[in-house]
Amino acid sequence: MSQQKPVSLITKEQWAAIEKEMAAVYVSIRFSYQGHEISVSRERKSESTTVLVVYIDGVIKGGWACRTDKKPDDMPEFLPQVWSKKTLSVYTPKKIAEIEKNFGKRDAKKYFPNLHAKTEIFLPYFSKASVLCRQFKKLEGLELTHAFFLKTPETEPG
Repeated sequence: MSQQKPVSLITKEQWAAIEKEMAAVYVSIRFSYQGHEISVSRERKSESTTVLVVYIDGVIKGGWACRTDKKPDDMPEFLPQVWSKKTLSVYTPKKIAEIEKNFGKRDAKKYFPNLHAKTEIFLPYFSKASVLCRQFKKLEGLELTHAFFLKTPETEPG
């Protein structure tokens, strides 16, 4: 039995145009999803790095960037579908090496049972347009409401 693909309100050609527009320096794209506005813009993450940031109804609450197993009550139900999920180590490789050197590998496992554990968190940004588009294409009922390529070119007076 094959799994049915989600019904998309956005055409294949529009997705190609969306991805191309998101790869640009200036990005301002808005979607409508489950009665909420999802807006995507390109912003600086650091001095030399930009990312695509996903806002829900114009906001990003710091509490929403949380572990996947500790979701706050005010977090929208669909947030895991529109934000990226990152896997992080509980301890840095440097800290693991330091603990294993000080305690020995056997005692390190005994005293730090989660030494090599990983945790997942939700983050409001994506490093590449293709990754964001791949995730958004899976959303059933996602509607494109604003993008530069949707605007018809104005005819210049002659």
